[in-house]
Amino acid sequence: MATFNQLHHLLEKSLRDFQAESSDLSDTQEQELTQALHRLTGRLTEILSTNSDPFPTADFLSVCDQTVSLRAPLFLPEPPQIHFVTSCDGVVLMANEVVRDVLGMGLGEIGKVSISGYVAHEEWMILRSHLCSLDVSPKLLNSMLTILPSGKPSRTVPCVVTPMFDQSQKVTAWHWGLTLEAKHSSAQPFAQLMQSLESQLYAGQSMDMCLTKICDGLVRAFGFPFVWVATVRKGSVPQLRAHAMAEAFDWESQGTLWWSEVSQQGEFFQACEASEISLLFSCRPPKGGMVWFPPEFQFHQTWGVPLSYQENCCGMLVVCSEGPEPVDPTVLGWLQRLGSEIERLMARGRQLDLWRLQSMAMGSVFDPVCVTDAQGRLEWVNEAYAAFHGSSPQSMLGFPLSSFPHAELQVRRSLSDPSTQEFSFVKTEVLQTGTNGQSLVFEQVVTPLLNEQEDLTHFVVIWHDVTARKTQELMMKHQAYHDPLTDLPNRIMFEDRLEQALAQARRNGTLLALFFLDLDNFKTINDYHGHQTGDRVLRIVAERLTTCVRSTDTVARLCGDEFTVILQGLDHVQDIRQVALKILECLIPPIQLGKEKIPIQISIGISVYPKDSTDPHRLLEIADQAMYRAKECGGQCWSFATSEWNDE
Repeated sequence: MATFNQLHHLLEKSLRDFQAESSDLSDTQEQELTQALHRLTGRLTEILSTNSDPFPTADFLSVCDQTVSLRAPLFLPEPPQIHFVTSCDGVVLMANEVVRDVLGMGLGEIGKVSISGYVAHEEWMILRSHLCSLDVSPKLLNSMLTILPSGKPSRTVPCVVTPMFDQSQKVTAWHWGLTLEAKHSSAQPFAQLMQSLESQLYAGQSMDMCLTKICDGLVRAFGFPFVWVATVRKGSVPQLRAHAMAEAFDWESQGTLWWSEVSQQGEFFQACEASEISLLFSCRPPKGGMVWFPPEFQFHQTWGVPLSYQENCCGMLVVCSEGPEPVDPTVLGWLQRLGSEIERLMARGRQLDLWRLQSMAMGSVFDPVCVTDAQGRLEWVNEAYAAFHGSSPQSMLGFPLSSFPHAELQVRRSLSDPSTQEFSFVKTEVLQTGTNGQSLVFEQVVTPLLNEQEDLTHFVVIWHDVTARKTQELMMKHQAYHDPLTDLPNRIMFEDRLEQALAQARRNGTLLALFFLDLDNFKTINDYHGHQTGDRVLRIVAERLTTCVRSTDTVARLCGDEFTVILQGLDHVQDIRQVALKILECLIPPIQLGKEKIPIQISIGISVYPKDSTDPHRLLEIADQAMYRAKECGGQCWSFATSEWNDE
């Protein structure tokens, strides 16, 4: 039995022979002979096989992925194929027997009826604009077509229309291939293959490896000698993602050289912008044009299936054919659908890559990061969080986050729109102690996560170590309020402490004493021993003064050798005298610096709240004046601003 492809070639040969021998015929004679030939070829189809050679879908599936198990797999019945040839104006010239069963077209009508009677009118008008074009580009038309069988409901089927050329490369007829749906659609192996590859993506298989399996399956199942897939991002150089070859080839040296040249050409990106499968070239590529395979090979046809899987990203599945015979249109339609499945697979792979990248990034972040449920229980922690607590990530899950800001979140919820549950992040500072006992200050940022229904489901908690910053801030604050030489409170802190002490004395009804101290012989020490020794003396005096008072009292250095002491919470003047005496006694022992002993004398002036004044500045002035009266008495003594207290 003759096959449809044999009839296809027989028709082309007959038309070429007829055109070569009809130069002496009139136009009328030539037209009559042409119609007779068309009717003859139509009747010949009655003895042709009704099925074209099936393409090995299941074989492709099995060679692509050995892990896929098909229970009815290697013998899935292929859907019936309608094949017919029409003239450029749509007259049916030849058809296979399936046309009679599906469309209700009698084989005796071939050469007399138009395909327009079996196609939806709007779709036929679009197709006709291509079929009747005087300058039709040599590419196939691939679309879904609504057919109108005689006496049966309409149905939509995939349709591939391929041009047929004469010796002058003029389109003389069109081949139509329609694929009907069967109980076991050819999409089933597609779905099983892609589900398998998608499962492998989830398991960590790379996208390039999945694409390589697809290329290898096309080579083994269909006999294509060379198949490859490349992708490109707009403005970037194309990347070869996968390839497969039917014969041994030194890819490392020759293949990489070929691709380095191809990747520099702009035609690849232009070809990727096509909307359907197209013939990239036939026979030989034009000089200076895109070379779609290594020059060591001689392929007759190269077909490209464009891939679009992401904004500004596209690619192409390129299939090379070795023989001069045309590729079965059904196979081309199959490749087009495979391209759609590859697009979906690559989009899924891209999404998985992004998820893995995000997971790796979050897991590798130096700062401790965790995710809690809406109640603050841990559901995920990164390595830094687990390492800080000295535990494994899994062992921490389910426990409540100790620093979870329940109160702050409640305040934010009350201030936000209750209908949306939207509120901004919450930032706090928390003190945490690690397994090494070191306490660190963290800036904690808690961000809510909402699902698609805008319901609050989780919180992302990030700890950023601000211990160094807080230490620096405390150091700067300490330096702003303390004397750099003795580390005692400076004048700024002294005035603040004095204000607070006076406020407390007013509340409690107690006495407050302010001592103004000055070293009697400090100038002599500086002149005789030098300023470094003088600084050491001041530091030692400061240390001795702090031992003479309570922790609630304040010892400050105003400048030079001037010190002040604030005594608060006193009930009797006698308490003030005891502290003054204690200070004088603690400074009596000379200061030992190396081999030298330096004697110290000090004069103390004392003002008392509320007896002398209630104003802090006035109290300081009065104590300063009293200190000078102590110096006039010979020093190494104290003097109250209230003179009668000096006599007691």
